[in-house]
Amino acid sequence: MFNKAIKMIALMTLLLGVGLFIPVTAHAQSGYKITSTQNVTPEPYHVANNIKSRYSWDKTHTKKMTILNQLGDISLYVTQKVTMSHKGQEISYFHVAYVFGSDLGYVTANSLVKGANPADDERPVYQPEPTKHQTGNATLPINSVSEKAFTKASKKIVKNQYYQTKRRVKIKIPFIPYLNLGRINKTAVLPAGTVVYGDKYSKWLTINSAYLSQKFLKSGYREGFWADADTWTPSVSAKNFKHVKHPGYLPKNISNGDLYLGGLSALQHSSLSRQSIQITSDGYVEIHKNNPLGRNTEYQGQPITSIKIKHTRIKGHTRYLYLAKRLKGFKTTKVRYHGKYQYRLAFINRQRTYSRSRATDDNDFPPQYYGIMSFGGKTFYTPYKEIPYNYD
Repeated sequence: MFNKAIKMIALMTLLLGVGLFIPVTAHAQSGYKITSTQNVTPEPYHVANNIKSRYSWDKTHTKKMTILNQLGDISLYVTQKVTMSHKGQEISYFHVAYVFGSDLGYVTANSLVKGANPADDERPVYQPEPTKHQTGNATLPINSVSEKAFTKASKKIVKNQYYQTKRRVKIKIPFIPYLNLGRINKTAVLPAGTVVYGDKYSKWLTINSAYLSQKFLKSGYREGFWADADTWTPSVSAKNFKHVKHPGYLPKNISNGDLYLGGLSALQHSSLSRQSIQITSDGYVEIHKNNPLGRNTEYQGQPITSIKIKHTRIKGHTRYLYLAKRLKGFKTTKVRYHGKYQYRLAFINRQRTYSRSRATDDNDFPPQYYGIMSFGGKTFYTPYKEIPYNYD
């Protein structure tokens, strides 16, 4: 019973987090169209053993929302019976939700069996809570942090560690569906000289592959998944890597190189950033276009632009990134007419730091810190790593 309660709490945390609204704008035309919808009294169903479709989908059938056969022993509640047409065929779907009303997407009807999951020993009654859509109007308390105070705090913040492959290395990269319910691994090969963000334990190294470029993540993107920023790769032998200094193209070594459009005002509001940048561990600038009413998963999707950083020059608090081509939408300076370093982009640390409290009723967590940056003439903020909760 205790383990089941823990799983239910974890699932609720995932589903009731920031941005429950499921966008209906398709990234690509799927050819699926809802032709009829019938509301029904919610009844429990469970995933069939001979499941016909491995995924639940969004309304447009373009986003994989969950991996059904990895949901565990929970019961799903059918709230609508839906017919979708695709290539002249009519297909029956169920619109399903979790017991507390969280939307889990659309599932082919022949993938579910009527009745609660036999392993679901709790089987709570369907009692949906009112959906709290993110409006972007909520204002959060933000505090300015002096240089002296941040210098003191930064000594306690966990520092990122980077490693470089000494030879060709094969790794398993985790990917997630949109609701982060389920996970798959895809194989990628890192050539010698690839820089990764990693964590070393004894003779083993784990890698946060979400900070690699699409060069290595494209296999998961092609199948409609998102990079998993919370799960690190299975351990690989550390003898194939060497520890390297913090790459010059990345900001402070307490930032993961993720930048979000906006300054103080953006920090004070809870909506997702419509534009974000990932400066990858292997040295690419990647631009992401996001739905502000979506989930944080949006940040780990396939970028709309990915350009290799050919050279970096640091002068004071400014990093000059040299690119072989212009970065559309950003201020770049033409410095050469031939070769790899034709365009220069200024990446400036504005030396403005803010903190946001993470205090709750039960715990007094250390604050989260943020830095304000200028990237190609636009203002962005970057979250810094956290002070461990049990820090003495």
